[in-house]
Amino acid sequence: MHISKLHILNFRNFRNQKFIFQPGVNTLIGENGSGKSNVLFALRLLLDNNLPINASKLLETDFNRGIRRWQGHWIIISIDFENLDTSEGASLLAHNLEHIEGSVSTGTYTFYFRPNKKYRKKLYDLTMDEHKDPNKLDAILNEITINDYEGVFYLRAKANFSEESVYKELVGDFENIIFPNPEDEKKDIQGYPAANLFLVRSEISCTYIKALRDVMSELRKNKQSPLLSLLRGSAKNILVDDSKTITDKVTDLNKTISGLPEIMQLAERVRNTLNSTIGFTYAPNVSIQSELPEDINKLFQALTLWVGDGENDNHLGKLDDLSLGGANLIYITLKLLEYEYKQPTEEKAAHFLLIEEPEAHIHTHIQKTLFDNYRFQNTQVITTTHSTHISSANKITSVNILCKEPNETLVSQPSNGLTPEECLRIERYLDATRSTLLFAKGVILVEGDAELVLIPTLFKKVFGLSLDEIGVSLINMNSTVFEHISNLFHDERIRRNCAIITDHDQSFIPLPIEKSKDNDQERKARNSAEKGQERKEKLDAYCLGNQWVEAFYAKHTFEVDFVLNDNDHEVRGTLNKIYKQKKAIEGSKNLLKSNNPIDVGLETLRLADSVVGKGWFALLLAEEITYKSYIPKYILDAIAFSTGHIGYKHFEKMIKYRIENEVGEEEYEKFKEKLEAIPLGDRDLELLKSLSNDILESDDDLYLFMEKYEEIKNV
Repeated sequence: MHISKLHILNFRNFRNQKFIFQPGVNTLIGENGSGKSNVLFALRLLLDNNLPINASKLLETDFNRGIRRWQGHWIIISIDFENLDTSEGASLLAHNLEHIEGSVSTGTYTFYFRPNKKYRKKLYDLTMDEHKDPNKLDAILNEITINDYEGVFYLRAKANFSEESVYKELVGDFENIIFPNPEDEKKDIQGYPAANLFLVRSEISCTYIKALRDVMSELRKNKQSPLLSLLRGSAKNILVDDSKTITDKVTDLNKTISGLPEIMQLAERVRNTLNSTIGFTYAPNVSIQSELPEDINKLFQALTLWVGDGENDNHLGKLDDLSLGGANLIYITLKLLEYEYKQPTEEKAAHFLLIEEPEAHIHTHIQKTLFDNYRFQNTQVITTTHSTHISSANKITSVNILCKEPNETLVSQPSNGLTPEECLRIERYLDATRSTLLFAKGVILVEGDAELVLIPTLFKKVFGLSLDEIGVSLINMNSTVFEHISNLFHDERIRRNCAIITDHDQSFIPLPIEKSKDNDQERKARNSAEKGQERKEKLDAYCLGNQWVEAFYAKHTFEVDFVLNDNDHEVRGTLNKIYKQKKAIEGSKNLLKSNNPIDVGLETLRLADSVVGKGWFALLLAEEITYKSYIPKYILDAIAFSTGHIGYKHFEKMIKYRIENEVGEEEYEKFKEKLEAIPLGDRDLELLKSLSNDILESDDDLYLFMEKYEEIKNV
């Protein structure tokens, strides 16, 4: 038995979202504030017996902010289960979830946070009023407070809560003032009340491992400490004779300590002082006794872990002396061991392990190893993470991506609609570096090292912002086969823009009309041009109809288009790092200064291909990039496509950077003064452009970038 789906409606970050889970390990990934912890809390509301029953009494702030007004609306959290086998079918839980149908059973378990029956009846009575006065509806809703809400649990709900029509049938249609009769519950939609929540939860094992900020205080708690939990379990296995031997020794030790002459003398001095100050009538009789616990379970509480820093460190010390990361790793290990220890002894219909941010303070190699090596037998694991190492170790079919949007979070499954073979290719490709695309707000796929090195440097030096700062991941494909990864970006999968940057490879040297007359250089150029055209046609056809993926082409090659975009000065700056002989430097420099673009292009390609290699040449070139460098337009367009999520403040920072660097501090101060005179609410891109229009050149890269950005936003 495992969770196959989770529906969340109107709860915190989630207006109406569905999560898909697989047996085994599942991962929730997303940026800070996207609601990963809220998903675990939603699951715990239904599954975790350690969560107090009053946790289901939610607050006004638990309603999604996208709802115009929360009064009258319901919060719905629903879990779908799959694969209740025959043995589980006999259990109370399986029986109540759903009837067995053939060899496979499915079931549902739902939490409703809704207005109490009194107000649901008032809303229904308004439905029966032939006038259906909106003012009366407002009056009823205005009466409702959070204390008029109830949290209830239902089994066997068959409703598809992602459909608005189902929500209106179950909760109500606020626009048309149509609400259901609370006396006539639609059990085929909302299911049957769970008679006893604790009976349901008692048949499920749910362990929650939270993201720790203070490991030591957690380990010192008697009730929650996983070490003490394991020790209490071990105490049961100690033979009676062994236990008596230990407690007898502790009793003798207590008597020995209490009987020490120094201890007895101190007790006598305390008694004498009491007698002399209070008097014999009121002075209590006192003694000093050793109270080492003689109960075996209490003795175990005195046990603690001693640790070293590794296999080559023979020194052991207290856990307090261990690094924060090491202590966290010990805690996670103890929690997993505690869970493993309890599992065989508990006859449960299902086992769930919820882990929040296991990577906190843990070394990157350990993060991946933890999920590669640990085997969660008969257990479904759901973990939240920011770690690319953990996400790269996970199957793409077991990942849910949380994409933060204004007032809500959208959830996508990157494997949705892909074949197992396509998923396997993606999983093989997504190492810890490339899996950053799963976390990004926008993605750019490039074909080689040169683009990987130079594009981030160009953007940062020219605009003053890094690609990381605007949430864009640049991924090196090391080839021109982009489709395997760009398949992830689709209406049915990850709804984020993915730009593909590649070379069209059109020849920049004249070619004879007849192929037969080509020399070696021309033949090579023609072959590249034909392959480039074929690749472009294929990519254009692939992108057609998918709003999330678009290809952008260098007319020739990355290096040639860069240098022909008035960046020959930057290329010339690398010559002193490539050559030692002055003659070689001057010869190359003269070609790069040539007014003939063919000479400039050929010399740049020679340096990149034959002299140092494209990757190393890009590193040298990156050192020469300044705010005066020009970004080729196809690259600007690609970045603009992948940054549809950025806003006014980003462009304000870019313009300030451009003005400050390009025309000096005096002009920058004038611009800043004009801008600050305008209220924040009145500022927009058009205002920025008009204020800076007489300062920056009209063909400035920033204006080209903004034009493309606005074009994409309008679409």
